Amino acid sequence: MRIPSFDRFQKFMQVMAFFVCGMIVGSAVYSALKNNIVDQIILENYELKEQADSLRKDLEMAHQVRKENVIRSIVAIFIHEPNDAETVDILTEKELKKRLKEDLDIFIGRSIYMINTDSTFARKLLNTKVYDQIEGQNYDVTIRTMLVVDGVLQVWVEAKKHLAGK
Repeated sequence: MRIPSFDRFQKFMQVMAFFVCGMIVGSAVYSALKNNIVDQIILENYELKEQADSLRKDLEMAHQVRKENVIRSIVAIFIHEPNDAETVDILTEKELKKRLKEDLDIFIGRSIYMINTDSTFARKLLNTKVYDQIEGQNYDVTIRTMLVVDGVLQVWVEAKKHLAGK
């Protein structure tokens, strides 16, 4: 039995190796592009879920307290410093908004004219509060401004990573 010479197949093997390498590189590029698109869709989904939850709660409160001058909803707005390198990502911001709204839920249903009666509680909320274990980090949340407009309590907050030495 004779063994064929591989010199005859050398060009064919080079072409096949180039083709297989191209397939591998092409699939890696396609996978990276697809993962980027999926990540964008997931982030948009989180934002839309947050908006839908907020609208559902607003609708429930609107049914409960019609034509009364009470706080119906709470909107948390995060202040981002333009030169701050430690800005929080969208998932962390969403979790911080959720926890902050849970803390401020005591104001929902209260008259907008009588909100200042519980000043000691408001003072405690205005101090820096540490929220634990959000995306593996602790965050200091400071409430800068609170404003009531048309039954909506708007809260401007600033969040920074908590330093353990404080």
